[in-house]
Amino acid sequence: DLVSMAGIGMMRLVTSIALTLSGNQVLAFGGIIRSSTSVPVLCSRATPVPLASLRAHSPSASDDDRLAVWRHAHVAMHRAVQRSVVVVRSVAQKVALTLLTLMVCMPFSPSYSLALPAIEPPAIEAQASSRPRYYEQALSTPLVTETAMPAVALRLPGLDGTLIGRRKTSFVTAAVQAVGPAVVRIDTERLVDRPALEGYLVPGSPDGQRKESGQGSGVILSEDGLIMTNAHVVKNAARVTVTLIDGRTFEGVVKGSDDFMDLAAIRITPSGKPLPTAPLGRSGELQVGDWAIAIGNAVGLDSTVTLGIISSLSRSAAEVGIPNKKVNFIQTDTAINPGNSGGPLVNEFGEVIGINTAIRANAAGIGFAIPIDTAELAMKTLATGKTIRHAYLGFTMLSLTPDAARLNNEDKKVNVVLPQQYGALVLVVGPDTPAARAGFRRFDLITEIGGTAIKSAADAQDLVDKAQVGVTLQVKVIRDQKLMTLEAVTGDLADAPRVPEGKKEGRVPPKDGRTEGSSS
Repeated sequence: DLVSMAGIGMMRLVTSIALTLSGNQVLAFGGIIRSSTSVPVLCSRATPVPLASLRAHSPSASDDDRLAVWRHAHVAMHRAVQRSVVVVRSVAQKVALTLLTLMVCMPFSPSYSLALPAIEPPAIEAQASSRPRYYEQALSTPLVTETAMPAVALRLPGLDGTLIGRRKTSFVTAAVQAVGPAVVRIDTERLVDRPALEGYLVPGSPDGQRKESGQGSGVILSEDGLIMTNAHVVKNAARVTVTLIDGRTFEGVVKGSDDFMDLAAIRITPSGKPLPTAPLGRSGELQVGDWAIAIGNAVGLDSTVTLGIISSLSRSAAEVGIPNKKVNFIQTDTAINPGNSGGPLVNEFGEVIGINTAIRANAAGIGFAIPIDTAELAMKTLATGKTIRHAYLGFTMLSLTPDAARLNNEDKKVNVVLPQQYGALVLVVGPDTPAARAGFRRFDLITEIGGTAIKSAADAQDLVDKAQVGVTLQVKVIRDQKLMTLEAVTGDLADAPRVPEGKKEGRVPPKDGRTEGSSS
């Protein structure tokens, strides 16, 4: 380091001298130039004629001869000095250009004392400690490794000459190393009813039932063997086998499951070395465009990693196409395939931000995950074997906009006049439901619930989902162009009767691309 700095300093000094010589300061080296006859000659045309000195050197010559000789010598010396200045200036410029080129192009040995310090994420650690966790271990792999020099192969002077290879700087690699060991494969066996004639075609099957295998993914939350996955992965499973990335297998027990959130808790009894666990992030901090990494056993290929971004947030179950779910999903373009269900969606910091759940069958690059904030809260209940209670009212609804209502009202074939404003339009009221007991009717437009304005069916669904079972909700609706208030007591969705589809009446409302259905 000292040798490199000294060399740079010397180059700068020589360059400064060369640039000085290439300028007009070269005349400062002029002064008095003496000829071979020891006659003092000054390099200035304004110099007075030294007659006294000329007479002393040439007493026998006339003044005219003395002046002629002096002028001839003066002009010759002046021209010689000018030529010298031009030569010196040209040489100095070439030297300066050469030195500058060397300073710019010469490769220097890297200096580790000038390296930038590694960046640590203190904010994330503070947030991680602000809320209770299932785990208490830090990441075993640093998220940021080397930020000073490019990742190149080089030999350090003064060391043993060992070749230092390129360093891994990909955030995807660091994230996979942090979460990947905690991702497991879940194999299930379930007994399903078989058709009446299947016993004749498949000899040896149990009477009335046959075995059916399934596979999915999961993520280990704690060292005592708590695993989170999707409910549809382990639904009706008679046997659950958990396989770790290191090849260890365990028999799993489903402690709790919730079909409405599509979450399940599996417990295994660990043995041998400690189980790896995955750090959890905060889905509430996500923004559209953030990196997203999916890890799972896609189509039976263990530990498959795909990369994408967060495409959208808070997608309602109705928008996703599964209106019977009580979750607002994260949308991502990360490739999610069969077998990824139950696996983690990871951010660039190596933290789980969601649980991969579903894909849009008629599209590419559209997948959905349950936010980790929602899943973590649910796991605290499911891990203890308890059931999560979900509030509901018992009707299906559709988002209504002023434009959709206007188009509907202009159609002379439609016998229903809709209010031209935003809200949630009730389409079907289930019999023997809280909504039916509260007096809801078809084509009621919900504009307010509990003092909160309703602009869409998603708004109404979100408020009902957040309510507790047995709570009375004040609901304002518009019926026959009149505003009225209904009082509805939320019921438990587990006790809800099947909501009928109802008969289609008229055209409600026209398809304008901005409506969405939901059930509450």
